[in-house]
Amino acid sequence: MLALLALTTAACGSDAVSAGGAATTVATPATTAVIDAPGDIVATALTSGVFTTLAGAVVTANLVETLRGPGPFTVFAPTDAAFAKLPAPVLSAVQDDKALLTTVLTYHVLAGSYTAETLPTGQVKTVAGAEITVTKSGTDVFINGNRIAKADVKTSNGMIHVMSDVLVPPIGDIIKVATTLPGFGTLAKLVTQADLVKTLQSAGPFTVFAPTDDAFKAVPSATLSAVAADNKLLTTVLTYHVVAGKLSTSDLKPGKLKTVAGVELTITKDADGNTLVNGKKIAVANVEATNGIIQVMGDVLIPPS
Repeated sequence: MLALLALTTAACGSDAVSAGGAATTVATPATTAVIDAPGDIVATALTSGVFTTLAGAVVTANLVETLRGPGPFTVFAPTDAAFAKLPAPVLSAVQDDKALLTTVLTYHVLAGSYTAETLPTGQVKTVAGAEITVTKSGTDVFINGNRIAKADVKTSNGMIHVMSDVLVPPIGDIIKVATTLPGFGTLAKLVTQADLVKTLQSAGPFTVFAPTDDAFKAVPSATLSAVAADNKLLTTVLTYHVVAGKLSTSDLKPGKLKTVAGVELTITKDADGNTLVNGKKIAVANVEATNGIIQVMGDVLIPPS
């Protein structure tokens, strides 16, 4: 298994995964690997060449034998590119905490084999015990607001649906998520200073466009100091990042969106289907919380006045 992992990691696969009957073809820059007949979920993921990070995580969490069992299972499998979207400190923190890693991985797994067509809509319990939200729009299927990139990759013990985003399970309320996952220290400090902690721990639900520490570092230090020194202004800036209601990226439609600050954000979509807030792309979409959802931003949103 480890040797196969090494071979897979060395391969430079594309994001194109073809599902089907007798043969599945995966293109790489150097060659074309052909799976003559679908193997189990683990073998299929390894052979594809686009799930090396996922495969390594499955090995670390000791889930290989489980996912090679009879199942059947349905796996929402994030590609290497999906994992690359996560801020490095967040990915490292998850990989270093075996219990959290196991929870995150099993949050991507359902008991039973479901095609995109047969996936039930609404709340569906995962093997982790937490629920995902399945919605459908035309031929598109969304998991927690994240579109399935490639559906119905058949295996001998279930089904793989290829995801362009990692699904993050709700590990607590919005404050708990922001203080548990690394990379939001500045935001957590400012929220505490503005006395907004209890508000963001309440039932909500809320949608928070949460800037990372790197986003705050990009703000001129004099500007950030001036905002932090004026509690009324700080509160306005922070609540400009908060919207009432739980809105995944599939719920965020182009147009104006009123914030808790009373000032509107502008939502747009680019040609690749990415969601932009005031022209800034959401860095990591649809991080679940028990009282809402977090959209991770690589930029601080500045109110117009």
